[in-house]
Amino acid sequence: MMGTGERKEDGKKKKKKKVADILEEYLSGKEFPLNLSESLSKAAMGQSASIVNDEILMKTIGELWIRLPQTLKKELPDPDKEFVEGSLAKMKSKRPRSGCWNVNDVPEMLQTVLITLAITVDRFRDMGGFEVDATSL
Repeated sequence: MMGTGERKEDGKKKKKKKVADILEEYLSGKEFPLNLSESLSKAAMGQSASIVNDEILMKTIGELWIRLPQTLKKELPDPDKEFVEGSLAKMKSKRPRSGCWNVNDVPEMLQTVLITLAITVDRFRDMGGFEVDATSL
């Protein structure tokens, strides 16, 4: 039986690339800023603003997930509100008293959520968890 994160190719075990590594390539590429801009614009219904509330943040994350390359979309489930809140817990100091987020912090916040999600998937697999096609969840 093959271990998780491995696949058999030509009779040899081949280590599967970590999701965090695939995500890093995406985040440092040209697609991410464009997808982020489109996602934020759609979530905010075309209105520009200097602050983002939780509803717009969640919609932006959902819109960004829709725009992920298929290789990442298969690996990363669409994060729910509880996961997002946990991922951003350490960033609460950046949140003004208004309860909204500064729009300039949104890229860092989305990267934090996606990186946390990718690392979680990789750790799950390292512990022997099953690989699943996240688009089927």
